Amino acid sequence: MQVDPAQITPIQPVNPVQPPPQPSSESQNTTTDNEPITDRAYLDRVVAQNTRKYTMAKAEFSVPCMPSMLDEALRLLQEYCRLLGKPGTPEEQEKLRGFLAQKLKEGFNISPHSRLVLMCVPAKPQVGLLGGVSIQTKVVSESLSDKYTTWPKTRPDPLFGSEPDVKVMNVAASLGEPSQVRVLDVGAGPGRNSLPLARRGHPVHALELTPVFAEKLVQAAKPENLPVEVAVGNVLDPLVRMQPYYYHYVVSTEVLSHFRNTQELRLFFGKMCDALVTGGKLLVSMFLTQGGYQPTDLVRELAEVSFSCLFTPAELRKSLEGLPLNLLSVESTLDYEKQHCQGKSWPPTPWYEGWCSGRNVFPIEKKPPMQLSWVLMERS
Repeated sequence: MQVDPAQITPIQPVNPVQPPPQPSSESQNTTTDNEPITDRAYLDRVVAQNTRKYTMAKAEFSVPCMPSMLDEALRLLQEYCRLLGKPGTPEEQEKLRGFLAQKLKEGFNISPHSRLVLMCVPAKPQVGLLGGVSIQTKVVSESLSDKYTTWPKTRPDPLFGSEPDVKVMNVAASLGEPSQVRVLDVGAGPGRNSLPLARRGHPVHALELTPVFAEKLVQAAKPENLPVEVAVGNVLDPLVRMQPYYYHYVVSTEVLSHFRNTQELRLFFGKMCDALVTGGKLLVSMFLTQGGYQPTDLVRELAEVSFSCLFTPAELRKSLEGLPLNLLSVESTLDYEKQHCQGKSWPPTPWYEGWCSGRNVFPIEKKPPMQLSWVLMERS
């Protein structure tokens, strides 16, 4: 976990101490400096304001570091300060807007799972709300590996289901004698696909980002002496390289949904081309938009936050341009797996159907404009 080095950055107090209310014109005309003021309405207003010196208020908001969340984050702070009677000047509000925009962008660049924590505290505790409101921030960033490392501690097994993907196994079965078909499983996790492929006789190399999952896979393969070699690494790391022109079948399921842009998609496809033999197959699952839908920045950012990074069909084709990869088929992952379930427990996890159908981004009854798809390619 990474914390913004600045940790807490104070903003100028919003709407500092205001002058006391003035007495009515009638009281001003009937009193002198040596006589007490007895204007009851005026004195009540003074005392009411003075009670705010003894009134304390604190609030904390936490929002995902999505640049498109700027207006919402600003609205939360404005409504809170307005509730306290400290809305701030237009200049202060504009300064706050610029500051929040910078923090949201910084956090999102670090990780789509970063959060911006906004804390509203008295600017001068000794005078309570009379001293105005100070807005403090910190960015808390968590990597994908960090999040996955905590999952086994908080979620019951099996995290990703107990059965292999039917599509993965069916494509493998079409490639010939298993002992002669070398497989690379990118993002193998605890081995949901790697172990069944190895049991069929495929020599399997597994690449996994999260050490705790890699260790689970190693321990699961040992008792059966399965032909599985496990490496820890990020497939997008330039220093992580696969054996060139070696694999007959490359599988990557529930991995591209974590990619952040088309540059990462292009890098991945380029690496897979180098690893595959001529005629080798590449099978990936990825979220693709449907019906010509063009996602907004807000949708793309939320998709990253919810493990559902999406691409348009045009972006997929663009990422393949010039590479020796021929697109063989694109089909709904959910439809294929459900249709070929063959009596296995369904769904594989409680979250599977909603996630595959794009409802982590669009929580609607109607069909969302995105879905997880099986994309099968062949190296030419």
